[in-house]
Amino acid sequence: MSLSMRLTAAAMWLNARPIRRALGRPDYLDTLDPDRRAADPPVHLRRRGRVTVTREGGQPVFRYEPARRMPGFELLYLPGGGLVNPLVPEHWWIIERLARATGAAVTVVCYPLAPERGADETLAAIDAQYERLAARRGVSRLLVAGDSAGGAVAVGLALRARRRPDALVLFSPWLDLALDNPAIGRRSRRDPSLRAPGLRAAAVAWVGERGLDDPQLNPARMPLAALPPTLVFQGRRDIFFDDAVAFAARAEAAGASLRLVTASAGFHVYVGAFWTPEASAAFDLVGALSRDPGNVVT
Repeated sequence: MSLSMRLTAAAMWLNARPIRRALGRPDYLDTLDPDRRAADPPVHLRRRGRVTVTREGGQPVFRYEPARRMPGFELLYLPGGGLVNPLVPEHWWIIERLARATGAAVTVVCYPLAPERGADETLAAIDAQYERLAARRGVSRLLVAGDSAGGAVAVGLALRARRRPDALVLFSPWLDLALDNPAIGRRSRRDPSLRAPGLRAAAVAWVGERGLDDPQLNPARMPLAALPPTLVFQGRRDIFFDDAVAFAARAEAAGASLRLVTASAGFHVYVGAFWTPEASAAFDLVGALSRDPGNVVT
């Protein structure tokens, strides 16, 4: 446990107070800004590579090609946001470091969000972008990554894709949309940002009539034997921690190759704190996975 991680976690108790308050409300959806939009790429990325933006169904799709790029390496990134919030500036910290670690061109899909849009539209948009990326000429390695809610939809994508990703990377993924694990209540006393009531309301709005137990939507109900080599990074101060442990156990029982990496003082999506040794080690491991999945996940 590094000092920088402990200090960052302590700072989050102050900085994330508005988020905790909002997510603690069952009527969390009423607090959403109807004009919310994805954060633009930082200006310095354009000095370090090529950034393009297209729009699909009103949602932006960003593509970042780093100047030092591994030919044929592609990575599709699905940002978190509780299924209701778009990409935020901190996501670009993760995206930049993923590109740096892997040398891949990173396609960031800002998918349709609840409550305005439902799961069917989300999955259709993600699948279309993935199939388009998989069909690009010269693709030799194709990775999928996501954080939080983006991790949840990344699992489903990896399992249903016609061309299975070469590897899957999950940062603090939301792996049971129902959030009914009794451990969540205990762990919330240590989590500086997440609270279950608001997240559960978001999940209910997103799944609609399909329900929280739908095996195409909820990773906790998905059969995992077909998972590609998967890295999961999870902090012990995250209310999702115990569901990540359960997911890893299910994957092992199914014969899937999955490695769970934990950080004792890690909070939700702790890899975003790129200045910490824990985050640096995480990105180093992702880089190794991109080059040789079988050597990192067995």
